[in-house]
Amino acid sequence: MLLMSILLSGLTLAPALAQDGVVNLGGDTFASGSSLDLSTASPRDLFAAAFSAELGGRVEGDLHATGFDVEIESQIGADLYAAGFSVHVDGPVGSDLNVTAGDFSLKEGASVAGNARIFAGAATLDAPIAGALMAKAGSLKLNGTVAGDAELTAGHITFGPDARIGGTLTYLAREPIDIPSTVAPAERIRFQKVEPGQMFDGIRNHLERPFRSFWPSVFGILSFFVVTIAFLVFVAAVAHAFAPITTQQLRAQAVEHSFRSILLGGLGLSMLVGLVPVSALTLIGIPLIPIVILLIVVVWIAGYLIGVYAVAWRVSTAFSSTPAGLTGQLVVLTVGLILFALLNFIPFLGWLANLVVIFLGLGALLQRGATLVSDRPGTREPLAEPPSAEPRPDA
Repeated sequence: MLLMSILLSGLTLAPALAQDGVVNLGGDTFASGSSLDLSTASPRDLFAAAFSAELGGRVEGDLHATGFDVEIESQIGADLYAAGFSVHVDGPVGSDLNVTAGDFSLKEGASVAGNARIFAGAATLDAPIAGALMAKAGSLKLNGTVAGDAELTAGHITFGPDARIGGTLTYLAREPIDIPSTVAPAERIRFQKVEPGQMFDGIRNHLERPFRSFWPSVFGILSFFVVTIAFLVFVAAVAHAFAPITTQQLRAQAVEHSFRSILLGGLGLSMLVGLVPVSALTLIGIPLIPIVILLIVVVWIAGYLIGVYAVAWRVSTAFSSTPAGLTGQLVVLTVGLILFALLNFIPFLGWLANLVVIFLGLGALLQRGATLVSDRPGTREPLAEPPSAEPRPDA
């Protein structure tokens, strides 16, 4: 339900955000951008999607938020649906909380008036939950109160001094753990043994110690994969809404001059990454390092989307007719994103294929930019005038 609501909100946002980053429609608020800082109140539901989002205004209805880094301090009148790599909640939720994240924290300033459903790589819960709690994570720390029942599934579970569970505590783990009597009396504790697959045990054993607590569950991995694909498709839909002709020109540039695009893309990305150590050499350049890093991330995503779209479109047209309309193009892009994501499971070759795709898209972007600059008035050299014929002296 969470993933579906985020995907639908993203597709709804695409046409509406063609003119502005924040749109109000029928009382609902739609907001988007690479970096979003929204503190205005929403009279009904709020739909927010951004690479980095900070939400602080009161929301009378539901709040739907997705992004790489999501900070929520809003007072929410109804349900909260959030997904991202890093999600932090520090405000009251009027009803249920639903979160899928790589790293999630429910801070002390938050509260949940209903039930909480959490799927995360690492989760820290410091706020009270008035209803039931279902949490599945690689690492889980509970340091708040749960008025109802709690079902916890995690590779590592810890309880803080303020942890309290008013109902039945059911935890799923490989081995029983010692649970303080202050959390719940023994007669209200249920243990279910879980044996993870040998493959995932092997992967976890090879991880470095600092990252082990962030290893997500299988469901968390699949959920994050779906959310990432949905976010990239949403970004592509917004880009097409802003500049449909430009997106087609970039795709054509990548297809028609693929080898040149790959070379230019590799050179351009290398120069952009090289700006990080160069900026660190001077006091003036050090404050610019975060901007350079953000620019690298934006360029990386743009190049990846353009490259995947170009390759997927070329393969699609080779076996069938040209995809018609925005929906057909987004379907082609979605299939391409899924296939290239699955290629990462092939050692070395999969990673190399994804890197080449980024070079392809970035090179097309650079060529398009060079074309726009060369076509600007005043940039072309004036044509040389033919020499005037001087009168010959009389003989």
